[in-house]
Amino acid sequence: MGELFGDEDIVVNGRFHGTLRVDRRVTIGPDGDVEGEIYARQVIVGGRVKGDVHAAERAELTSSGAVEGSVHAPKVVIAEGARLEGSVAMSGEKAAPASGESLPETGEKGASPAPTPSN
Repeated sequence: MGELFGDEDIVVNGRFHGTLRVDRRVTIGPDGDVEGEIYARQVIVGGRVKGDVHAAERAELTSSGAVEGSVHAPKVVIAEGARLEGSVAMSGEKAAPASGESLPETGEKGASPAPTPSN
């Protein structure tokens, strides 16, 4: 069991047992098999994860993806055919990235209602 830290995108196409802490994107390929926790800005699961997924911005389970654990992210996409055995926790606020640094300001404020057409 180990820990992998990084500030670049990481792709797992084999087996990894431990904790992944990445500032950017973690992609678990179709042949990827992770047993442990994942912390990243974005997480894409196309293989198998046994453990919790923590994404600061977005988590996606592709049609070949399987997660046995909780998924924590403000935005979660689960494709038809994906498997999730656990729970999903979504918040409206962006979480801090894996390194604990704050996210850059994007100028985005909450969503505004669409204007109503006038007749």
